[in-house]
Amino acid sequence: MKRDRAFACCFRARHDELDSFGHLNNAVCVKYMQEAAIQASSDAGYSLQWYDEHTVSWVIRRLEVRYHLQVRYGDEVQVRTWLSECGRCTVVREYDVTRVTDGARIARGRALWVYIDVHTQRPLRLPPEIKIALAPSSSKEDLGIRAYKSRPTENAHRYRLRRRVQTYELDPEGRVHHTVFLNWTEQSYYNAIRMAGHPLEQLRLGDWVVFLGGHDVEYFDAARDNDEIEVVSWICEIGKVRGAWTHEIYQAETMTPLARDYSLGVFVNRQGRPTAAPPSVVDDILRGPANRG
Repeated sequence: MKRDRAFACCFRARHDELDSFGHLNNAVCVKYMQEAAIQASSDAGYSLQWYDEHTVSWVIRRLEVRYHLQVRYGDEVQVRTWLSECGRCTVVREYDVTRVTDGARIARGRALWVYIDVHTQRPLRLPPEIKIALAPSSSKEDLGIRAYKSRPTENAHRYRLRRRVQTYELDPEGRVHHTVFLNWTEQSYYNAIRMAGHPLEQLRLGDWVVFLGGHDVEYFDAARDNDEIEVVSWICEIGKVRGAWTHEIYQAETMTPLARDYSLGVFVNRQGRPTAAPPSVVDDILRGPANRG
């Protein structure tokens, strides 16, 4: 039986971390996960300073997150993190985010990290001592991100958003931080529904809204300062109370793929209970702005 090597730390939601619904922004929740991972590595003897001195680092290649409950201002959350896999040059890190007051699960996450040489940006074999220090302590479980009882869409309209990378979006190594991609896909979704004739401020007046249920993101390449970015988004699956979008992110000048996100949405009413989305709204978004009657 594998020994529990989980590391835990706590965070309290600040006012500037909330979104326009008054909830902790989902990308901030992922930042909590990363910070917990950094502290866990340091606790095992491998701090950021150690990585800098050895000119090595980690890059993310896949991120899976399932969101379960909303976090509000002042809530304290605990992030537990551990490894479920350790390969030749990769590790799979697990995350469990719970509310401190009652232990309710806020989110469950998983990330594939690749160990690299900072100068060449190429994968490196993990040293045996790191494998020992960061040894896996559990197996993987299904996070439940994929929409069930849903159908794939056909010929859904592709919405396009272009923007330039801003300096404040970069991490200390000069790459766009992986959580920024989540901000881009969120904004692309809001732009898409606005173009389809259903802006967020209008939806707020109704009796239903879509809350993000999860992400499954593959990261292919880095985005750098002042790169022009194009996000292509469409509804890829639709069900009664759930739907999903695909967001493909490119370096616009070369159309080099940077990331691909499967984003799960859950339709809820004002009481937070699952509900069916109005078919007319879904149809408008599927058809796109140029094809609305």
